Amino acid sequence: MKFNFSIKTLAFASVIGFGMLAPVHADDDEETPLGEQMDVLSGSLKKLRKAETTAEKVALVHDAQKATIKSLEYLPMIFKDLKDEKEKAKASADFKKMVGQTYVKLCELEMAYLAGDEDKADEIKGQLKDLKKEGHEKYTD
Repeated sequence: MKFNFSIKTLAFASVIGFGMLAPVHADDDEETPLGEQMDVLSGSLKKLRKAETTAEKVALVHDAQKATIKSLEYLPMIFKDLKDEKEKAKASADFKKMVGQTYVKLCELEMAYLAGDEDKADEIKGQLKDLKKEGHEKYTD
């Protein structure tokens, strides 16, 4: 079974301690808390294009990292349609894994900026785009 989620969803998962995950519901015109965190993540990465100093770039990466961690508190809307608990648990674990991979890449991006390695930073930004695409294909409606 294929799951589709947006990048907004990519930075989701669940982990308030060992708390339970619950889908966040919203009307079509209403932004979900998960969507808000994904907007921060995406917006921070877009702003990197205009950032000039290492300090500005690192601050934007920190904003993206914080949003990624905060997104773990929420489940994507598509999870509300999963009735089979085993299937939901597997999908949830996969989604959390993708969020974790995103966080790791953001840490690598921070390290590249701190090392002054713009080529490596560009490579990592490409990998983050690939993760976003994969997340959209799996976890969006």
